[in-house]
Amino acid sequence: MLFRFRFAVLCVSAALLLAACSKEAPEPETAKDAQVKAEPDRELPPPPTAAKNLELPPVQIANLENGLQVNTIVTEPLPVVYATLVIRSGAESDPAKLPGLSGLVAQMLKEGTVNQTAAEIAEKIEFLGADLWTSSDEENTYVGVRALAEHFDVVMGILAEVAGKPAFSTSELAKLKRRELDRLSLSEREPQYIARREFYRVLYGEHPYARVDTTPQAVKRVRREDLVRWHRSHFVGRNAFLVVAGEVDPNHVAEVGQETLGGWRAGSRAVPVYDDPPKPTDRTILVVDRPGSVQSVIYMGNLAIRRAEREWIPLLVANQVLGGSAASRLFMDLREKRSLTYGAYSAVAERVDIGPFVAYSSVRTEVTTEAVGALLEHLERINQEPAGGEELKNAKRYLSDSFPLKVDTPGKLADLVVQLRTFGLPSDYWDNYRQWIRKTSASEAYYVARNYIRPKDALVVIVGQAADFAPSLGQFGPVTVVSPDGEVKARFKDERTTGTGAARSPVH
Repeated sequence: MLFRFRFAVLCVSAALLLAACSKEAPEPETAKDAQVKAEPDRELPPPPTAAKNLELPPVQIANLENGLQVNTIVTEPLPVVYATLVIRSGAESDPAKLPGLSGLVAQMLKEGTVNQTAAEIAEKIEFLGADLWTSSDEENTYVGVRALAEHFDVVMGILAEVAGKPAFSTSELAKLKRRELDRLSLSEREPQYIARREFYRVLYGEHPYARVDTTPQAVKRVRREDLVRWHRSHFVGRNAFLVVAGEVDPNHVAEVGQETLGGWRAGSRAVPVYDDPPKPTDRTILVVDRPGSVQSVIYMGNLAIRRAEREWIPLLVANQVLGGSAASRLFMDLREKRSLTYGAYSAVAERVDIGPFVAYSSVRTEVTTEAVGALLEHLERINQEPAGGEELKNAKRYLSDSFPLKVDTPGKLADLVVQLRTFGLPSDYWDNYRQWIRKTSASEAYYVARNYIRPKDALVVIVGQAADFAPSLGQFGPVTVVSPDGEVKARFKDERTTGTGAARSPVH
């Protein structure tokens, strides 16, 4: 019976298969029909509306008895608070023989106070669900906290103790020095780090901005007494300000500020003295030789402008056309058109004193010379001809429309106030910022580009395998090849002239 049943099933299946095969196959779709189905009608996206003016919350200012300024911004969407204590001294105030001292002080602040160990402080911060951080840059040293607004008084007490009563433990300092020496050893192997270090060193000469990091010699030399001395001189009322943003009451913030930071001695404002940086009259090319490198890191640029100058915004617009984003000229040409790199950009650094304009990229070794030529072509173009209408319009729209992303949290609002105070900008600067961008004309952007982007006297720094490209760079100017330690290995003449072209030796 089982055999008969299976045989019957097979017969039925065969009959159905024959019936299916006997039907006519449907006619294949034409290419036109397939295209109609694959591409349904689509509506164009609506055009962007005009950018709305953006009014930031007002900054409430109170001055403590010791001269420390308290800036408060009230925001209400979230019950959080950000507080940043800013000491108006950074790397520019480091002793010449101890570069990076301010950075070491900033790191040591979290390593314990006279009353608590680092572990005890970390445990309190974690219990509150808060964050505590310290850092430093060229102009400032920072101590910051983020917490729920209800814990503001507590975290301010912790911030004040960390900033005002560091222990500077010799054992913790020894650990930090070992970590710093390891970090520097690894950094010395990074071509990006070497390129930035050499670019700033040669560009600024004896100016404080020439030092972008500490050195192994300085780390080994520094002692606890150096940290204590620097901290005592710079962590004073008149050399600091506090920025608080969040769901807080300005009067209460001022009261807490007086309770926690009002006991600092007033001291005086530490005003750094800047040496004049070099003033080159011709292009200089410095190659740092790294045998075996398969890529070259390129930095090129010149001294440009102070952040507080009114021409900063037109220059920002011109830079956006040139290399401010992936939609700018450098990226679209060197990556999308020529396939020389994964990315090429340019920027204008924000500094109290004169900051640099810099264009940069990383390319394959074999296309290094072509990439240098392409970068210089674009610098010359932005220097010699105004940007086109649509190109300028898109650059201004990008800068204007992306600005709201910088004010969407209390922490970002606090950062903007820090910039106001650091660079001495007007109180209504950010309220007018987008309007100033939108009003920048082609002639204004062209004028500032001619003044502040100067390819003819640019410094070009390249880190890579010099033997593969250094001789051919002579077509752009005098070339000096050095080892990572600064030893001069070769010089190549300036082929732009008929003479030998004396190469300008970099500072060692």
